[in-house]
Amino acid sequence: MTTRAILIVCLALLFTAVASFGQLRTENVILVTLDGARTQEVFGGLDAEVFRSVNKNFTATAAYKNYNAPTAKERRERLMPFFWRTLMTKFGSIAGNRELGSQAKTTNQLFFSYPGYSEILTGQAHDDVIKSNDHPQNPFPTILDRLHAKFAAGPNAVAEFSSWDAFMRIATSKPGSFVVNAGYESFDTDDPAMRELFRLQSQVLSPWPSVRHDYFTFKLAKAHLQKHRTRFIHIGFDETDDYAHDKNYERVLDSLHMTDSWLKELWDLIERDPRYRARTSLVITVDHGRGNTTSDWSDHGKDVPEAQYIWMAFVSPDIPLRGEWRDTETVYQNQIAATICRLLQFDLNSVDTGSGKPIKRLFAEK
Repeated sequence: MTTRAILIVCLALLFTAVASFGQLRTENVILVTLDGARTQEVFGGLDAEVFRSVNKNFTATAAYKNYNAPTAKERRERLMPFFWRTLMTKFGSIAGNRELGSQAKTTNQLFFSYPGYSEILTGQAHDDVIKSNDHPQNPFPTILDRLHAKFAAGPNAVAEFSSWDAFMRIATSKPGSFVVNAGYESFDTDDPAMRELFRLQSQVLSPWPSVRHDYFTFKLAKAHLQKHRTRFIHIGFDETDDYAHDKNYERVLDSLHMTDSWLKELWDLIERDPRYRARTSLVITVDHGRGNTTSDWSDHGKDVPEAQYIWMAFVSPDIPLRGEWRDTETVYQNQIAATICRLLQFDLNSVDTGSGKPIKRLFAEK
């Protein structure tokens, strides 16, 4: 092949890639994570056996009266009404219901938070390096790092708001480049709403020293989205995991229900703000699963194999899939980063060949 012919082929491939990316309407992505939220509750709602194991009088509780129903479909809709009746019916789809032949898994084999979140944000498991939730600053570039460099639009184009203070270490390999706010941290801002939230978060303490209440995380992230045109933001909720470790099942259910109301509030913001409407994709997922029995439902880690099973939902103007995935190939946690980047017209695999590939099904049925 002549040099001229090679050049023509290369240009054709380049224009094909550009055209493919150009078909996407997504300009912004919001990643939402619900720490340790089990597939059992997300797909099946209230688990009566688990509830009974921690409270013999569970049928008298407000949570049972609010969330119980005869079928799994009814129970999950009571627990997360906006997610199931609106998002997954009209706008998006979800993978991970094994009863329907859909499986989503981590590739890391540790099944706890730092490894899971790092896999989500970097596109790779690093079990040989990240072995503890106490691991120091993430040495691996995250998609926040990469998208910050791609957008070259100042410190507010990407952002991290999370309840767990470990995200000060997890979210970036280059601290100080963009907004990372987690735990009880605050930062200087001229936004009066955010200043008040920072003041209150130190007065309304959670039961966990390293975790602020999810309410503050959501309201701070929402205020940031309203003030700035944010191209990529991760909002990390934590109370679903914390209450599970405490074996407070009633609060686990309430946390899922509250998070559902915030998803509605977030969606309403997207729909009414012209910066985000019809050009924003949502990815909603979890860092790890949990046990599947009354003895291990509150636990996770490498000794709880069930914790490898996760779920992931996608809402996008570029993805026509609706409802629950059925009889599909297994999807993996390490594919989330490349999928997000693909939506933002950035090829993560071109700069990180070890990262997972975008989920083909999301882009194949246009």
